Amino acid sequence: MAQSTILPMHCLYGIFLEGDLNIKKDDENGLKKFKENIKKFNMEIEEIDKKSPQSRIGGSICFSSDIWDTITNKISKPKELKSVNTLSSYMPGTTQRDLLIHIISDRMDTCFQLAQDTIGNFGDQLEIKQEIHGFRRVEERDLTDFVDGTENPDGDDLRTQFGLVAQGEQNEFGSYVFTQRYVHNLKKWNPEPLSVQQDTIGRTKEESIEIPRDKRPITSHVSRTDLNENGKDLKIVRQSLPYGKITGEKGLMFIAYACSLHNIEKQLQSMFGQLDGKKDLLLQYTTPVTSGFYFAPSKKELLQL
Repeated sequence: MAQSTILPMHCLYGIFLEGDLNIKKDDENGLKKFKENIKKFNMEIEEIDKKSPQSRIGGSICFSSDIWDTITNKISKPKELKSVNTLSSYMPGTTQRDLLIHIISDRMDTCFQLAQDTIGNFGDQLEIKQEIHGFRRVEERDLTDFVDGTENPDGDDLRTQFGLVAQGEQNEFGSYVFTQRYVHNLKKWNPEPLSVQQDTIGRTKEESIEIPRDKRPITSHVSRTDLNENGKDLKIVRQSLPYGKITGEKGLMFIAYACSLHNIEKQLQSMFGQLDGKKDLLLQYTTPVTSGFYFAPSKKELLQL
């Protein structure tokens, strides 16, 4: 069974917590306490779900490559897992952390409760470096006012296929995770003519209809991210949400789950000009300021760390 933030669709709220662990590999008592708090996290998800099933609460704890061998010698490190800092030569905003806690719900109060209790339980063992609260907008539109995630795999079967390591493989039902916080320059974006915006995205703004490949720029966001390799779609499962303040910084908290890190990295290479020297036009209007690669173990492996 996968952790509970990967397969659900259309969640209304999300909290994204990334931080570093203050635990040594030889600290048996500290590791025992840490793993007990992981169990408390999962128990609280179940308790909230029983009391408030309409909230559709979900939560995942995900780990970086650098911290993997510190927290477990029982579960093999996922084959593709690595630090996002290895992409720093071409992608800005590489800020790898040890751990990601991702919480989703249709109610912000249950999101907040789970996050607050979890951080309280971990205490000094976890130093939070970034906390982002996301929200779903009307018609699932990004702050650019384009629909976000139109091509997101729909339904449990497709989301399992593209979002989870296949049954029978090492780390089965786990998922490679990528976070990237974008800050939008809406003062630059909003005045642009509709034709420029639609060429930048590769879709119509109102109906979110994909513009035919031969009529949209090769550097449009759709062209840069809708990839096929040897006849195989390189799809990812997205749970991204807008975030920010009316009078301050705002943008998109991007998060993707995938059966293979290759699918995620190939899209990044395409967006940032590593495949053919051409960059995503959308990067003229939004800037990545943080990012990280993680792995979300299956619920079974998470509890066996």
